[in-house]
Amino acid sequence: MPDTTPPLSSAPWRAAWRALLLVIWVLVCFLPVLLMWLLRSQTIRRYLVHLFYAGVARIIGFTIRVTGAPSSARPLLLVANHASYSDVFVLGSQLPISFTPKLEVRSWPVIGFFCVLADSVFVERKPSQMQEAREKMQARLDMGKVLCIFPEGTTNDGIRIKPFKSGFFSLAEEHPLPVQPVTIIYVAVNGKPVPPACYEQVAWVGEATFFGHFFRLIGYESVTVEVCFHTPKRLEDFEDRKALSGACQAVIQEHHAKVLGDAR
Repeated sequence: MPDTTPPLSSAPWRAAWRALLLVIWVLVCFLPVLLMWLLRSQTIRRYLVHLFYAGVARIIGFTIRVTGAPSSARPLLLVANHASYSDVFVLGSQLPISFTPKLEVRSWPVIGFFCVLADSVFVERKPSQMQEAREKMQARLDMGKVLCIFPEGTTNDGIRIKPFKSGFFSLAEEHPLPVQPVTIIYVAVNGKPVPPACYEQVAWVGEATFFGHFFRLIGYESVTVEVCFHTPKRLEDFEDRKALSGACQAVIQEHHAKVLGDAR
């Protein structure tokens, strides 16, 4: 029997208005952030990019509900599930972070530029390039930064968490740093729980184009996002990095399923 769930209501006029506000916000933030980048003022630059992401989340109608808190330890490795490019806005609005997006994100308008200014590590997921990416990530941690990885390796459908890849958990072998799992869940659109059949209208999966998906996303009246910062973990408490990866996935998966179940 075909699914008859109606699509989520997205207003083109609202999307156009927010797109205009985003252009204005980008222009307001561009010069100060670029100036700090040229002057190599990393602390101020990180906080300006953090402010930029917080402004984007507000303009596009995101309501972010946070439980727990980011660890105050530095360096810090955040490990999060990954449903959409908007995860960057959500987490970036909470604290200054260096992200690890895929290489093609660097060429995306606005998002790619601000990822560069946030000192992100762009990852080309080829075996020959992984060691170089790991060394760049290690350099960020050596500088005492917060680094966020998405160990699923790609976006999920917003309902199911994909198996975590343990490769970048090796960063915890080089540093005795805390590894903090973070769960991101898009729980409601326009004030109502998202039906399972409509999750792909929030998550970015399949063959959806970036601009088409983004224009629909900013046309929603509101999007409610749950973010939970779980208790940090340390590698020395586990047999190896694969066990640490599995423990982080289990925590995120359990909380993700609980929140979605309660929302329905």
